[in-house]
Amino acid sequence: MRCLILYYSMTGQAEKSAALAADAARENGWDATICRMRMSDPADVLARPMNIAASKKWTQGAQKGMTVPLAFDPPEAVTQRYDAVLLFSNTWGDHPSVPVRSFLESPDAKALLAGTPVGVYVVCRRLWEKNLAIVRGLIENAGGRFVGGEPFMHPGGQVGSLIQTITYLYRTDSGRKRFMGFPLPRYGLSDEAIARVPGFTRELLAAARTDKINVEGAA
Repeated sequence: MRCLILYYSMTGQAEKSAALAADAARENGWDATICRMRMSDPADVLARPMNIAASKKWTQGAQKGMTVPLAFDPPEAVTQRYDAVLLFSNTWGDHPSVPVRSFLESPDAKALLAGTPVGVYVVCRRLWEKNLAIVRGLIENAGGRFVGGEPFMHPGGQVGSLIQTITYLYRTDSGRKRFMGFPLPRYGLSDEAIARVPGFTRELLAAARTDKINVEGAA
């Protein structure tokens, strides 16, 4: 059984989680391939420190359904067939990131996902429901079979995590420790979220096996 683990990562959170998912898949007997999406135009590539104009452009672009050309590493990964695809969907605002939407609306997605079970990890600060709903719809529009999705969130409350995220993106250090005297949560996925990645991976791959058996039985 072969699975593809597909992700975009600017700050390393999805990348770290994708590596854990690949390890869990291999421990469960799957042949796992990791593929990183990136924006192919150098002018679109995002890096810290960001500025207000760039942050506004990409957050608003995600809300409006903006798409851009993509590249994949390794490029041949998205040209093959798999028994399951595990997709990491970053949250920009409350929508899927521009790279994730760009992939799901592309001919590459239609070729890759058609008839394939797909599971989703929503990498997010807080707002994740709309991201998952949109991604599920795009997966199904591309011909994929959605088999599950869950959020993997940053620590802290709504306000604290928002302040830390803005702080982190606009700086080059590890983020602020305090704001107006109040402690801030660290930037990045919570320890609890990271710890859930292997178990959720096993659940998705079990669902993909069941889906395959059901489809073959119906045929």
